[in-house]
Amino acid sequence: MFSFWLFIHLAGLCIWLGSIVAVAFLLVAMKKQLHSADVSALVRRTVRTFNMLTHPSAFLVLISGVLMIVEMGLGSDKPFWMTYMERVGGMIILLFIIAISIMGKRLMKRISGGTSQAVAASSSLSTYVTGLALSSVLVLSVIFVVSGKY
Repeated sequence: MFSFWLFIHLAGLCIWLGSIVAVAFLLVAMKKQLHSADVSALVRRTVRTFNMLTHPSAFLVLISGVLMIVEMGLGSDKPFWMTYMERVGGMIILLFIIAISIMGKRLMKRISGGTSQAVAASSSLSTYVTGLALSSVLVLSVIFVVSGKY
């Protein structure tokens, strides 16, 4: 059963991290034309689809990781890399889901405001992309520690 959970864990991680990076680059490219109604609609659709894809995949990473740790049954004798993965990785997932949801809703609201809130929408988009970039760096830090088994 461990190999099944490992597959789910790695597949969820690929979808989650790949989506973060792809959407961040896509939104940066669309930022200059954010005042256009078509681009604004595309940004809204992109953020909505991104949330529907990444939140479940991040949750799968969390659940499969917990199940793998439980299945290993190490108790308190865990090496540092496993403790780091468990504590920091779990915290990153939960913070990602909460923070990106809040920033995404704020972005959607400001984009829906039309041209009167163009500056606020641009600022909100920058904050959203910064949150995505920070999330990807944090996820990569966990991958680095776990893959090196430090």
